[in-house]
Amino acid sequence: MFRSAKARVKNIARWESSSVKILGVIEIILGVSLIAPAVTALLYGEDPWIFIYPVPFLLILGTLQYLLFRNVEMIKPASGLMLMFAAWWVVFFVSSIPFFLYGFSFIDSLFESVSGFTTTGLSAMGEPSMTYSILLWRALIQWAGGIAVVMIFLFLIPMMGIGGKAFVNNELAGSEAYNFSMRIKSAARNFISIYVLLSAVEVFLLMIGGVGLFESITMMFSTISTGGFMAGGGNMAEYSFPVQVIVLAFMFLGGTNFYLHYRAINKREFSSYRKSQEFIWTIVWFLAATVAIIAILLMNADDILAVDLRDTVWYTLFTVVSFGTTTGYEIADQAAWPLAAVVIMWLVMLFGSMSGSTSGGIKIYRLLIIKSFVSNGIYRMFHPRSVRDVRVDGRSMSSDAVVSAMVVVLMFIIALLVSTIFLLVSEPGIDISESLGLSISAISNVGIETGGVAVPELSGISKVFLSFMMWVGRLEVVIALLLFTRTFWRDLIPDVRMSMRSPKKGRT
Repeated sequence: MFRSAKARVKNIARWESSSVKILGVIEIILGVSLIAPAVTALLYGEDPWIFIYPVPFLLILGTLQYLLFRNVEMIKPASGLMLMFAAWWVVFFVSSIPFFLYGFSFIDSLFESVSGFTTTGLSAMGEPSMTYSILLWRALIQWAGGIAVVMIFLFLIPMMGIGGKAFVNNELAGSEAYNFSMRIKSAARNFISIYVLLSAVEVFLLMIGGVGLFESITMMFSTISTGGFMAGGGNMAEYSFPVQVIVLAFMFLGGTNFYLHYRAINKREFSSYRKSQEFIWTIVWFLAATVAIIAILLMNADDILAVDLRDTVWYTLFTVVSFGTTTGYEIADQAAWPLAAVVIMWLVMLFGSMSGSTSGGIKIYRLLIIKSFVSNGIYRMFHPRSVRDVRVDGRSMSSDAVVSAMVVVLMFIIALLVSTIFLLVSEPGIDISESLGLSISAISNVGIETGGVAVPELSGISKVFLSFMMWVGRLEVVIALLLFTRTFWRDLIPDVRMSMRSPKKGRT
């Protein structure tokens, strides 16, 4: 009976377009997701209709797209990338609807949505004015954004062929994806299961630590996704030390390569963490940055004997892990830090954490590739006839991997410079350090307001630009910029014409 019903559903399809069909699935998921904040609104006596209004439209439109369009056997690279771009912006605009109906302006609604789903955490509005249901929605889209890359693997990669393989290598660099023996769909399901498991464990531990159910859920949504939105208008400094320890642990887990989690949880290979060069170097980098900042703070203290060393160590370590995983929780006042300490934090934010994680930034794995490449270059200067491969975790890196790492780093730097200059022009009241800090915060998806800059006070054009930069950073710059290349559009147009043709008679 099930097979018969499935066959009848397939026969309803009139056109071939995997992109339209998958966008339909995304619209259905968004429609269902809106039910949770609607129920929350009812429980707290708030207006549920700002969440309910879009639901019928999304469910009906999504269902029609799913039924009337059939998948093609393989999505070509240009079409696959266009689908990914379209999926992100459909999610952005749909997610902004509750904010708009709540009373935000269109630009602020879009900014809040982009910031949430890219797991950045910058806010265009003051949090104390938000209701419980809006706070839940904002946290929920962060959690969904953290898992978005896994969902892309589940639905998009199997149909992208060579383009899909290139995307896997870019997004899961360092996760041994090229040796992954499982089918990619099975891998994606395992990653999603681990994400959900870690989420549930964090909620449980936070509640044991004395945090209420609602705050535990919203804090979990923002922690494991390395997003950083706070539910309520305060900051992490208001919570107890045990809660801060729990949050630090799960920020780090969210910023850890999920393939390592898979090997540890599913295969019981706990040694995979120790054997991962990226994992070890991430810890080394975080500790080195922490020590350097503590030394700077002590050297700049008026009375070093009056400094509470224990608090200084903890505040600095928490901040480094928070910024390094691009979560953005704060328990210390960075505005009072010396410039040298601030510069180190900028580097921590820009480098990010591990590949294959929910964090943003350049990723430590790419820096390891470049480090090995530079070391080989220096070695060849003294030994011209030597032949040495670029190696990470004992494996030789292909020339494509090396070039890809360098291109991503270069494009991050270029995007950072462009963003800094743009903000200096669009916001005459801010200085270059504030513009640079805000640009790093947006592009690396950290979500920290630097200096005296407050996002709600920015102009509309600056908010639109930062929304774009948050998306560019979430796609690690290069993939997002493919949208603006002539080659992409030249390959896309014939793909679209062919994909929208009617299916042949007799096909099922």
